[in-house]
Amino acid sequence: MSYANSKYVVLYQKNWSEALRTAKRLHSSLQRLSNDFPISSEKLASADEDLQDKIDAFRVRFADLQDCIGHKLFRNLLKLEDETPISMVDVLNMMEKRSVLSSPQQWKLLREVRNAFSHDYPESEHERSEALNLAWQHADQLLLILSNLKRYLQTIDIELDGDIDAFI
Repeated sequence: MSYANSKYVVLYQKNWSEALRTAKRLHSSLQRLSNDFPISSEKLASADEDLQDKIDAFRVRFADLQDCIGHKLFRNLLKLEDETPISMVDVLNMMEKRSVLSSPQQWKLLREVRNAFSHDYPESEHERSEALNLAWQHADQLLLILSNLKRYLQTIDIELDGDIDAFI
């Protein structure tokens, strides 16, 4: 398949590079925190500055990757294919149809996880630890979705740099 509007291909490649960079950093956070998770509210309350910095980096990277995938990669893919979704529900259904997502609910859960510590960063250590543990449990799904996106794009003859599968 050939795309008449190559500006969308170039834009997709730039957004992909951003997502891949963030995925690499998220993967690094997962490795650096592997001995600390799941994290209890007690451990979170007594965390030293180093651990707090690692947790904050993980939190930001999770949110950044989720935003990049949902707002840039999903929507730009649909522009590439001359699709015009009206709502995010449409976008998610179209991603499921392309086997990028297992279901729209998968993405909705990831969004809820992201929102649990992004907009209303919980005040209680118990709520914070629950939100962080949920993100920890689901971080690999973000990486898998990126892999699914790359695989789908290969089927429509769009090549992307970088090996996302190295982070899964």
